[in-house]
Amino acid sequence: MAVWTAPETTASDRVAQAHRSRTGNAPAHTADAPGTFIVVGENSDHFGGITIVGLTDLRAAAAVSPREDSTIAVHAEFAGITVEETTDCTRIAQLAEHNEPADESPARTLAERFGGLVHTLVGRQMLSRDTAGMDITVIADIPLGAGLGALHAADAALVLALMGGDEEIDAAPLRTRLADIASQSARTFSHLPVLRARHSAALRGKEDTVSVIDYADGSLTQAPHPAKAEVRIVSVASSHGEPFVDKAQGVQEGREFIDDACANFGVASLRQLPNAADRVVEWVDARRQVHGTDSAPTLETARAWVDFGAAETELSANAARALRSMRTDEFFEVIGAPEQTPGLPAPEQLVQLLALRGARAARPAAAGMSAAALAYIPSVTADNAIADLSADGLAVVEVTPGEPARVTS
Repeated sequence: MAVWTAPETTASDRVAQAHRSRTGNAPAHTADAPGTFIVVGENSDHFGGITIVGLTDLRAAAAVSPREDSTIAVHAEFAGITVEETTDCTRIAQLAEHNEPADESPARTLAERFGGLVHTLVGRQMLSRDTAGMDITVIADIPLGAGLGALHAADAALVLALMGGDEEIDAAPLRTRLADIASQSARTFSHLPVLRARHSAALRGKEDTVSVIDYADGSLTQAPHPAKAEVRIVSVASSHGEPFVDKAQGVQEGREFIDDACANFGVASLRQLPNAADRVVEWVDARRQVHGTDSAPTLETARAWVDFGAAETELSANAARALRSMRTDEFFEVIGAPEQTPGLPAPEQLVQLLALRGARAARPAAAGMSAAALAYIPSVTADNAIADLSADGLAVVEVTPGEPARVTS
């Protein structure tokens, strides 16, 4: 399988022309946003931990123009995969109020995800309440299934395009608010797990660095990019073409359990709870005795989720310290350490193959949320390693540093 390369013409240049051809109208605004790669900590953000995220040079671009009716019409292209969908504002309002028919599948369309973002911006008084339908065009050079946040990049580009006329569009407070809105909306209007750190990094990150997001205080700081350690980063998957959905329910169940535990103990995150594992297990045990065994996970599962969140947070903190001091051997040892995920699927065989092919470190692109893996390969051997992986029939994308999201017109 050939290594994926983006077209020479940028996605932001192509999206305006595609929007005009499809709708007959010039876009009100266009914007683009980078794909993202998770250095470490993809499952610690919900725990209230630390997540490290980098930007890629592959981008998603969005163009928007208002409609006079209540239709949300979406044309999207993700690295050659084309989606044409429509929905209406009444349907979006039903989803927002959780009033959809009980017999419907929980799967959500792309039009519902993007239309939900429009709805959320209106509800947050970021867009006028007179906003009706919308024509939305998205062109992304980020393959679905590569573990590089293609849908998150599309969200970030779309929210900037929708807010493109705001004078404060590049100000940090507004970017922070838009990242939160994009994550909240995607959780409501998509059946796929949302990694809010991707939205934050895409909208608030900086070129040639990685973002260290600490959910203890919501801070986003920067650390040197791992590519400065004379490695090239590649995403490797068995194939591209669609998001990973097979075991997404496992991530959702774990997050719901954490939310329930936080609500019980009155904390914003389990990271704020002293002796969290022991106390949560005691609470789960009492809940199972009073309300039955179906009311809570097993004690072993409960402890595994809390221990996993704490361990991944410590892993991220150690990786950030090593990166900032450029102790590269320590950094690659930290991120390459095997993790015991609590029942979440991870591409372990792919990770092992990448290690055999000479990667300084290899790890899942996002355990439980992607079937892809990321490898950090020494620059001097990277060409041969990439060629061998491609010859094996694997889908390979090289991850080079990118820039944060921006309004382009």
